Order: sequence, then C-alpha cells, then structure tokens
Amino acid sequence: MPSSVFAKNIRWFFMRFFSERYIRLWFEKKSGGEPEMFQYKADISSCEKIVIFLPSEYDKFFILLPFAQSLSIKRMPDNFLIVSDENNRSILRAMDLERASLFYNNQTMLYGTSDFFEIEKRIQERRWDLCLFLQEKASLPFLYLARATGATYRMGVKQDFPFLNITLKNASYSDDDIYANRNFLYKTFSIDPQKAENDSIHATQKNEKLNSISKLSTANTVLLNLEPPIDGEPWSESELIALCKAFQPGWRLITIAATTAQLDIYSKVMEELDMRSNHVLLHSESIFSLLRQYPGIITLNSVHSHLFLNLSSIKVLMLEYEQDRGCIVPNNQRMIKFSRNGNFYSLAKLASDFLKEPK
Repeated sequence: MPSSVFAKNIRWFFMRFFSERYIRLWFEKKSGGEPEMFQYKADISSCEKIVIFLPSEYDKFFILLPFAQSLSIKRMPDNFLIVSDENNRSILRAMDLERASLFYNNQTMLYGTSDFFEIEKRIQERRWDLCLFLQEKASLPFLYLARATGATYRMGVKQDFPFLNITLKNASYSDDDIYANRNFLYKTFSIDPQKAENDSIHATQKNEKLNSISKLSTANTVLLNLEPPIDGEPWSESELIALCKAFQPGWRLITIAATTAQLDIYSKVMEELDMRSNHVLLHSESIFSLLRQYPGIITLNSVHSHLFLNLSSIKVLMLEYEQDRGCIVPNNQRMIKFSRNGNFYSLAKLASDFLKEPK
C-alpha cells in the first residue's frame, strides 16, 4: 500500500511506494544523518528553552496540560513552545497559552505539504535545549520534526532512536502509563502536582457513576454554568433572576460551577429563586457523566465552555457581548450564541426548539 506520510502531489508521488524501512531511513537521514553523540544532563530540568509536543487525543491532552502550563509559567515567552492540534486552540487560548503555541491540522501534516514546511520553519526559528515529545503513536513526519528542533535532548514516551534519544519508559504504552509519565515529569521538573492541577483545566472522561445526591431529574432541565467569562463581567444577580423567570415554567435550571466559591457568591439569589445546584464541579472526573444526563447548558464564554464543545455532546447556549473572544465550534448545530444584552424570553423560546432537536 502507498505510504500515507508524504504529500499527494507529483513531487512526492513515487516516495509513497517505497518500503517502510526505506522511508524510515530516508527520514532519519533527512532529519540529521548519523545519530549524534551527547552527554546526558543529570539535571535536565535546568534546560531553559523547551518545545513540547502534546498528544492529539483529548483525554491524554488534558492529563498532560497542567504540566505544560506549569512549565510555561517558569519560562520566558520566547523560551517555550507548545506544538498542538488545531482542535485544541480554543482551550489553549482560554488558558492564555495560544501565543506560546504552534498549531497544525492533522490532515495536512504530510511531508511535502506547505503546511508541514511552515510548521518546520516556525519550529526552527529558535534554538531549543530540550524537546518533550509526548505523543503516543506518532507518524514519521512528527518524529522528523522532533529531531528537526535541533534540541540536544529529545525525550519521548516511547523509544524511537535517533529521532528521540531519551525515553520516559521502555515498556509498552497503556492507559495507565500516561499517568506514570506525567508524575515522572512533575518530579523531574520540580512541579507541585496539586498546584498544577488546581491552576489548570483538569478533565478526564472516566465513566464514573454519580452518587444518589447528584442524580437529578433531567426532564425539561437545563444546566446553568456560573463560571465567569474569560473576558468581561461575571454573572449578575439580575441576569440570573431574568433567566430563571424567562425559562419558567417550561424549563428548570440547575446551577454548576468550576469551584464551590462560584456557587457561594450566588447562594442568596439561588435560595430566593428556589434554584438547585449540582455538587459535581466542572474540573471533577464525574463531569462527563453529569453532562450526558442533560439536554443543554447555558454558559458565558468561559474556560470550561470550550471543554463542553470539544469533549461532550451536550448542546450549548452561550451568552456573550459582541466584543467577547471568538469561539471555535466543532459542530455549530450544537451551539447557539445569544447577546447578553438581549431579551431572555426570546432566548428561552429559541432554546425550547433548539434543545428538542436531535443532536
């Protein structure tokens, strides 16, 4: 079968029909020739200029994201670069990491395409001390880029010499290994795991059963995310009152938030409105089990609103000002935007039809 690592144009047409061994040797030579000798640095955490390739799979991406964020905080902007799938742009933007990131489209990351050469050029604009290659099953073009960084130390989750010259673990990769590798990275770079997790978006997609307290009726019920927006003012009490009145009696609102403090701020008005809250926080491992129970969620353009769109099938009703940052929507049939200054009764009417449509 033709190799799928080269661009589909006449220049690279015949390369696609060579053997896998020949193609690998070609990439090894193209990326730097003979394997270079190097002296292992005992304190690898002292490397100042770091480029990190994050996994494209969402579950693995979120497991390693807190580590990447902590690593970026310790370095000057020009000394740190994240290489990530374009689908993660909105999430990294929400964490103020977009400017420190280089995004690729996985469909066009074939050697010989203009997109690939642009990524290579951008990576090679700076000299790197360390490349952290945290992708699990990488194709040869990505391994080529790891070596093309010019970093003396190229650490990967699996052994793949000469593209990578340091291995986190030699054993076969499994779902549990990524946690062990993450913990090893925390220890190696002297990062407090608890602080890193608390400061970042932390999410997994484990199918955990919710306890009896969180099993709320989902009939005609919509979640209301009290998390403040990335930019702009947080929810006002008057907005919550107007929303609650607009959606009654046809719909019932249940509030959720990223922290208990965000719920506590509105406890008085929630009590007046007899509005219930769910104790499952947005960063908990049970959030996906919760989202599956409800037809939709009302939210501002907040950090976790991007998570809803990328990692769940729930429908999203987003309120925003015109000057709010844009949001990349994987499927616009799952989200409607509504002006925060608009008539909430109109939103409620619009929501009724929107939420009853099949996903």
